[in-house]
Amino acid sequence: MENSPSRTLSFLLVAPSYACKPVTGSGQRTSLIYKALTRLGRVDVLLLGDQDTEVFRPYFPGANALHIVKPDDSAAAFWQFVRPISPKLIDKLTTAFRDKKYLYQPDSNVSAFFDDLQDSHSYDLVVGRYLRPTARAGAIASKKVPIILDIDDRDDVVYKSRLNLPGLNPVERLFLRAYSQQTEAVTEELLPHCDHVWLTSESDAREVIHPSKSILPNIPYTPSNNRPQALEENRASKTVLFVGSYAHRVNAEGVERFILNCWPKISSAVEGATLRVVGSGNWKAEKPKFTHVPNVEIVGFVDDLAEEYQKASFTIAPLFEGGGTKIKVLETLLYQRTAVITNHAQYGYDTIKHQESLWVAATEAELIEGCIQLLGNPDLRAEMAAKGRKTVVDGYSFDRFASLIQSSVEQLIAGD
Repeated sequence: MENSPSRTLSFLLVAPSYACKPVTGSGQRTSLIYKALTRLGRVDVLLLGDQDTEVFRPYFPGANALHIVKPDDSAAAFWQFVRPISPKLIDKLTTAFRDKKYLYQPDSNVSAFFDDLQDSHSYDLVVGRYLRPTARAGAIASKKVPIILDIDDRDDVVYKSRLNLPGLNPVERLFLRAYSQQTEAVTEELLPHCDHVWLTSESDAREVIHPSKSILPNIPYTPSNNRPQALEENRASKTVLFVGSYAHRVNAEGVERFILNCWPKISSAVEGATLRVVGSGNWKAEKPKFTHVPNVEIVGFVDDLAEEYQKASFTIAPLFEGGGTKIKVLETLLYQRTAVITNHAQYGYDTIKHQESLWVAATEAELIEGCIQLLGNPDLRAEMAAKGRKTVVDGYSFDRFASLIQSSVEQLIAGD
């Protein structure tokens, strides 16, 4: 990495509390950005949430200051009272008929705190994780220093991706199109007020219109940023592994569809095939849904992910919706295991190709085919895994990630 700037810089990192714990992909990216910023100067952290500050302190070691502010929910009090009558219906109606712009308005509690921070500190830059919490914090409305916005999960893409789900009824499709169009309009209005935008893929860079933007790709996460060793081949394994947080709805629904629609065919075609589902959150709540499906192990949280990867023949990412790029795909390859993934989960990884490093499927039928092929061909999956690890080691290191952040920061500081 290049030398740090000649003077000590001061940053304010703004993030939602749900994107801070590194057991999730969003939390891992926040942690990586924070660590890169600490290489360049002092970092204050402002979180939007309602938990105790001490809960998050371990995730921001060495922070100059850590603050958490609860947004003002008084405006939602009426709906909180009415919602229990019919939660799904109330959510759909309020989301469909209320302008999306209200979700991006400065919050009275958070923006007042943010203003005080700006007035009492000489920040060089504000770095915001996601457009919505950055706008709610008041960083855009009361801008006094340059803003770098990180939008690895584009809100409009999240809604667009759901339009690809099988079985959507016409009303759901209508709502999702409306949500996407409203969110896209708000993004186009607010984005020009940010001085630089980080995106995770060439695809996003082509679609997002902004005069100053760069690609800051997702990278595999390890707590110490030490690269894990490649795992030995496990030629005898017939274990297919899923790793992901249960709290992320896309994971829970994707795994459920895979188990119900795909796994019975895979299990019947490959004797001894076993599916293991691990990750943070209450995965065990899903167990009753799958008692009739053979050879499915719902494990939940594990202390040692490396051990799970060692036991696995390959992993799966059966996700057909959601925003951003899927960090677990890179993590799998870094451990030298290939994966069977959807073309949606491949989004943003243009250099990691079908049947070179991964098996990429457009349909559930192709997911089934990929799993059966790789379970029966240890040589093929070992060759793909080795190529995948080399690609990740060469192009997705923390030092490169940090140098990209430094480059953006230096350009903004030089032009200030």
